[in-house]
Amino acid sequence: MPFEDFEREIRDSMTRSLGDHGFDPARDITAITVNRWAHGYAYEYNSLDDPSLYQPESQRPYAKARRPVGRITIANSDAEAFGYTHAAFDAAIRAVAHLL
Repeated sequence: MPFEDFEREIRDSMTRSLGDHGFDPARDITAITVNRWAHGYAYEYNSLDDPSLYQPESQRPYAKARRPVGRITIANSDAEAFGYTHAAFDAAIRAVAHLL
């Protein structure tokens, strides 16, 4: 499926689900990333030369991206900066905990 189809379907689904509660996809979606595990992979930091590791952890891109926005939380392996299934499970546990 081309990315444009994913994007259209995601925007449509989110608008139908959240539109009655003030969600506006043009205003509220900054970007959409579609990872197909066979073709894309969560970024993992390299302790040898990654400049992001010199930032406080709370300022690293993955940490910023997983911050809740209202009652929306992100749960995927990208939010853990670790591309493995158990990282996605850990992210799901964290995201649900943010909502409770």
